[in-house]
Amino acid sequence: MAKIVLKRKKSDKDTYLVRNVKSAYGELEYDDSLLEEDQVVEPIEKTNEEIQQQQLRKAKEEEKRLAEEKAKEEEKRLAEERAKEEERRLAEEKAKEEERRLAEEKAREEERRLAEEKAREEERRLAEEKAKEEERRLAEERAHMEELQRQQVSAAEVKEIVSDETASILIEKEVDEEKIFGNKKGIINIDTISRNFEAGDIVTVNSLKDKKLIDKNVCFVKVLARGIIDKPLIVKAQDFSLDAAKMIQLTGGKVVLLNKKKY
Repeated sequence: MAKIVLKRKKSDKDTYLVRNVKSAYGELEYDDSLLEEDQVVEPIEKTNEEIQQQQLRKAKEEEKRLAEEKAKEEEKRLAEERAKEEERRLAEEKAKEEERRLAEEKAREEERRLAEEKAREEERRLAEEKAKEEERRLAEERAHMEELQRQQVSAAEVKEIVSDETASILIEKEVDEEKIFGNKKGIINIDTISRNFEAGDIVTVNSLKDKKLIDKNVCFVKVLARGIIDKPLIVKAQDFSLDAAKMIQLTGGKVVLLNKKKY
């Protein structure tokens, strides 16, 4: 007969018992003769019930282990999903922020462009208005000068006939393309020019040199008022007194102020 050795519980106060039980193997005797106090002794042979209980425990432990693994796996999966969701959310926020930034930059650029266009348009408009006003004023001054024109005029009377402002407005400006050689400054009086040129002639530094009215080394000429002018002339020089300009203008001529470019 097989033996199974059992240890009593610590709470038991009675002695170890020996008894017979029935199993699939027949009668089994419980023997505590091998036991010592506080000694754990494995059974010599297990009953079917104990085997089933052990298998059930193992099955439960395995089930528990699998459940824990499954729970961990699920937790891991959920954590990965949360991480992906967070990553996607952050990416969307970053994309939205970038889109907003670009939209703001585009709006600022558009605002700047429109402001520049508006400024240019305003500048162009003001320039046109100024040009029109200047043109209108110039036309008025020319008309006024035409009313004042005469066959001849003297240097003594021009101050009372026309104002300095009118004379200044009617002086034309031009870049002289004619080569002028020399390194000296010279002056010439308007009556000298009037005596040596015909009506409608264009008077220049070189034409004055040709007529030997100024030195050949002169490259800069100032025209002064003196005597009488009795014909319309187009006089081009680097400088004029206002009275000389008035005398030329009052006889129907034109005053052209050249730049002070040296050749």
